[in-house]
Amino acid sequence: MTKWKRANPSGTRDVLFEECTLKEEIEQRLRRVFISRGYEEVRTPTIEFYDVFSFRNRPIDEEKMYKFFDHHGRILVLRPDMTIPIARVVGSTMMKPPLKLTYSGNIFRANKSMTGKYNELTQTGIEIIGVDNLRAEIECIVSAITALQDVGLTQFKIEIGQVKLYKSIVKKLSLTEEDEAILREYIENKSYTGLSQFLEEKKFDQNDETVQLLQRLPRLFGGLDVIDEAESLAANAEMKEAIQRVRDIYETVERLGYGHYISVDLGMIQNLDYYTGVIFRGYAHEVGDEILSGGRYDELMEHFGESLPATGLALEVDQIVRVLKEQNPPSKEEPTEVLIHYSLETIEEAERLRALYIKEGVKTELSMMSSLEETFSFARANKIAAVVDTSGGKLKEYAWKEKWELEKEGETSCVTFKSR
Repeated sequence: MTKWKRANPSGTRDVLFEECTLKEEIEQRLRRVFISRGYEEVRTPTIEFYDVFSFRNRPIDEEKMYKFFDHHGRILVLRPDMTIPIARVVGSTMMKPPLKLTYSGNIFRANKSMTGKYNELTQTGIEIIGVDNLRAEIECIVSAITALQDVGLTQFKIEIGQVKLYKSIVKKLSLTEEDEAILREYIENKSYTGLSQFLEEKKFDQNDETVQLLQRLPRLFGGLDVIDEAESLAANAEMKEAIQRVRDIYETVERLGYGHYISVDLGMIQNLDYYTGVIFRGYAHEVGDEILSGGRYDELMEHFGESLPATGLALEVDQIVRVLKEQNPPSKEEPTEVLIHYSLETIEEAERLRALYIKEGVKTELSMMSSLEETFSFARANKIAAVVDTSGGKLKEYAWKEKWELEKEGETSCVTFKSR
């Protein structure tokens, strides 16, 4: 019954020391950037009812959810997503839109083993609810760029896609659900050969503009020239409108001076049933996995009440930590320079002395050892060169010089002692 007591569950890990400190700092810096841009914080429970995520077009596959029962026999899940619980909050509390919300927390998804993906992930993100114009997409992208800049990332790209374009193509070609699933995989994986063979097997007219656009879709990534090409092949107003929205967003973000952080990928396909328009995906040069994802999801809110347009994105904190460690390996914290030994009767004096050292920029800590000899041993093992003993009638400072030597001895007042 105890065989797993020293192990972590599959897909989880412990975060220690410098990495833990770095991760906490990143979360806080992202949080501060979003709050400074007018987002209000929300937190939702780690445990949610299964029903919150059980609806058509949900973005999380059921087999990826961690399920269990409460004491009433109701099915619960560990939160596999942050956006859906926020939609529940907005719908159940009747918040008045427009809303700009931010969050940070862990999500849990049971990924297949051997994929290299963790099952517990930390996300910090934003949601803009009740805004149907492209200001929402622009605000999301700019907020993400400024947040990534603030944590120290410089080499990254945010790709802009448009699922509405793909949906328009599928609708015009009258594809079956089975054929669409095959087609989606070819485009998402940028399988040019597979896509060409698929179109030949379906005997589509190769001269048809929509077929030509579909054939080019996996290759339509880059800058404004990609948008120009897509517009030249758009067969109807719906397609042109979808492409124009991408152009407007791209050009606006470029005018703001962030053009080098963005690119277009019209062959990018996220969860098609969940997203309804422009989508985002961000990558850093140092790692292959995405550091952010999101987009417009105008049909989610109606599952929890009023139908409201919405746009959002999530930043993958663990991936950002990984990138920053690749760019700048975290340096060790400044070592402790002075270790203060004390008795319980002199702990007040020890704390006052520590505060004086800290004020002077000397990293100092109190010893956890009960005897002076143990404190000396601990100091040697951790390369601390000075020990101050406050446990006796006088304060004594020792320094290591092949052995511990008394350097200074003075009154019990730490202020007088430090001034000597």
